[in-house]
Amino acid sequence: MQKHPPFPPDLIRHYPEKSDNGRLYGSVCDLRSSTLPGPSTLSHSMFDLTSPPHRFMQRYDSVSSVPSSTSSRKNSQGSNRSLDTITLSGDEREFGRLNVKLYYVPSVEQIWITVLQCKDLSWPSGCGENPHISIKGILTLSKPVQFKCMAKEASSDIEFMETFVFAIKLQLLQTARLVFKVQALTPRKKTIGECALPLRELSMHETDHWLTIAPPSKASVCSAELKIGTCFQAVNSRIQLQILEAQNLPSSPTPLSLNFFVKAAMFSTGELVDKKKTRLLKSSNSRVKWGETMIFPVTQNKQGVNFLIKLYSRSSVRRKHFLGQVCLSSDSNSSEAAEQWRDTMANPEKVVIKWHNVCAA
Repeated sequence: MQKHPPFPPDLIRHYPEKSDNGRLYGSVCDLRSSTLPGPSTLSHSMFDLTSPPHRFMQRYDSVSSVPSSTSSRKNSQGSNRSLDTITLSGDEREFGRLNVKLYYVPSVEQIWITVLQCKDLSWPSGCGENPHISIKGILTLSKPVQFKCMAKEASSDIEFMETFVFAIKLQLLQTARLVFKVQALTPRKKTIGECALPLRELSMHETDHWLTIAPPSKASVCSAELKIGTCFQAVNSRIQLQILEAQNLPSSPTPLSLNFFVKAAMFSTGELVDKKKTRLLKSSNSRVKWGETMIFPVTQNKQGVNFLIKLYSRSSVRRKHFLGQVCLSSDSNSSEAAEQWRDTMANPEKVVIKWHNVCAA
């Protein structure tokens, strides 16, 4: 039997012995305190996952994954394939999709994350004919929480069927994202694809998600999000732009603290009309709340107006660093930004508020 690389020390896995009653066991990582448990504090506590969630009233400080119920499994058999057998290249490559389920149990403040399967998965030829594939998950809190699925032999369709349970306050989770990295473990560990899911709408209702796996970014990607409000005031011929808040902000790699601000520029038919910026504020729990309103007059055809909103960080030595931007226009590359702008222009006096992922220029 082929041996797989050991799992990281912060992940302790418990699997039940085979039995006729099909019981499933696991453990919970309690992350509601201000400090996360270190590897040395991990215990081997277990509980019965077949019991109703509201019965789990004990506190645990360990983490594991458990196989999901066999009743929820689907027969997804696929033949092995690599990119050697595919003629696609570059941005045309399809890396597949990842299926996950999420829900939150308010009574015990637990998030349940189930990694179900990958479909139509492909991998670089450099990973070999039959690499072993694993899914690494990351909750992007101020102190990231990581977990990992058991490695499986690669095929176009792979079932993982593993559930991870963490005790974290809902308010913290709703400011974070759940990032997945698809990793080939042979001949050496390599991330071959990524996808992410914002947790703003996490609730007690189970949600099923199919995430498109994209090629891994070679550059450091900022996962920050901006909450922006817009209102077209037709009577006064002006646009009200609200810079409300930001979340998932990066932490400083040095002892120097980081402050954040936003620049907003209004363009009309490609020409700069006006620009403004917010106050410089320090983040708390990777979050900043500005709650600022900017007024931009509309003197020409409003159909040619668009906004470019840029997020910056600044260190104590006054070095400015561009983190990402949001383009508000009817033809924006972001579907959320385009939808907000069209809604704003079509409904004067209506305040439209949306969250946006910032992207590189």
